Formats: sequence, C-alpha cells, structure tokens
Amino acid sequence: MSENDTMSVTLEGVLKRYRDPFGNVDYFSMMADNSIVQFAESLAEFDLSSLDSREKGLAFWINCYNALSIYGVLRKLKAEPSFAEKGNTSWFQRVRFFALQKFIVGGSQYTLRDIENRVREEYKDPRIHFALNCSSMGCPALKDGRYSAENINEELDAATKLYLSSPQGLSINTDGGELYLSMIFKWYKKDFEATGKSVKEYVLPYVSDEQREFIEKNMDTIKVKYIDYDWSLNASEGAE
Repeated sequence: MSENDTMSVTLEGVLKRYRDPFGNVDYFSMMADNSIVQFAESLAEFDLSSLDSREKGLAFWINCYNALSIYGVLRKLKAEPSFAEKGNTSWFQRVRFFALQKFIVGGSQYTLRDIENRVREEYKDPRIHFALNCSSMGCPALKDGRYSAENINEELDAATKLYLSSPQGLSINTDGGELYLSMIFKWYKKDFEATGKSVKEYVLPYVSDEQREFIEKNMDTIKVKYIDYDWSLNASEGAE
C-alpha cells in the first residue's frame, strides 16, 4: 500500500467514526484518538509529486483542507475549551483560524486560506466550495469519508446537490420571487461566473425539478438574496 493509500485509509476511518449523519463532528471524542493528529503531521512529509493527475490533486487537497480544519479545531479546543461554544463567530477568530494558523504540507507552510486559494486557482472548479468543510454549521456538510481520485467528479456533484438541498445552501420564496443562496455564492461570485453562467444559472443542474422550473420561468425577474452564514462550530456529541 502506498503512502497516499495509507493516509487515505486513516482519514476514512476518522470520518466514519466521528462524523454524525448530519455531517457534524464529535470533536471531544476525537481528542482522545490520536489518528487525526498523526494524519495531519504526516502531511508534512507528503510527496506532492505523486499527485500526477488532476483527479489525484483535487481529491488530495480537498481531503487535506478538511482534515486540517478538523485538526485546527482540536488544537483550539485543547488550548481554549470555550471555542466549542464560540467557534469562529467573530471576525478576529476567523482571521486567526483560517489565515494565521499554519500547517506543513509537502515540506511547505500553508494556512487553510492558502490551501483553499490553491485549490480554487489551480483547478478552477466551483464545486470545490461545496466539498471544503470549514468546521462551521453554515458550511457544506463534511463527507462521510474521503474524496477519491477515482470518483471525484461524481462526488463533487453529490456534494453540490446536497448543500443546495439544505436550508443553509438554497431556498426559494415563490411568493416574493426571491432566490436565497448561501453567502458562498456572494464571496466567490467570480468563481461561479467564470463558468460563463450567472449564479442563478449555475445552480440549475443541482436543484429539484420544481425549483429548477421556477427559477427558469422567472430567470429575468427573480431576485438573488443571501443567507446569513452560521460560523458556530459544527460540533456533535456521540457521532460514533
């Protein structure tokens, strides 16, 4: 088994054990299991040259981000248990968590923001926004296992559909002619529009038939509004 395969099995096991059916994480139980710490630390020596295809690279960096986000939460909880109640609800805390907290991957230093931007710029696939889990209630649910190079496109489609079927991702006020979208669509609007589509057009393949019909029928008049993002920690108890 290759180094990459071994790491993937480790991550798969962690996600299966500590993720609940809603995609939230039992962080306090995970703190007693050193697996995610070992996985995160093993990334320092990872051979990035082994990512010799687009699919391998995309799956690796998504898994890397999600694992390090979890690891980052564990480090915060160990130093500051009250983080369980606060999460990243303040702007200052988000800067500390995403832009100042550093990790080593493949011999180089990265923050979570660095990894996110690397994936965005290198792969230019807006679906990644629905696969990256920032350990907050408003973000797309953590997958029940790792992303795989073999099935990455199907898995990204599934992640996009899942998020847009959730109240955090999308809702429609048919009476008012309003399309409510996650703030992700506002923050990364350029990523979606780079596909040649507006955000209203982008969501069409991923929503229900009823929602698609309403949006298409009212494309010129429907108003886009954005859903407040919930930055509280995506913590669960007894996920296993």
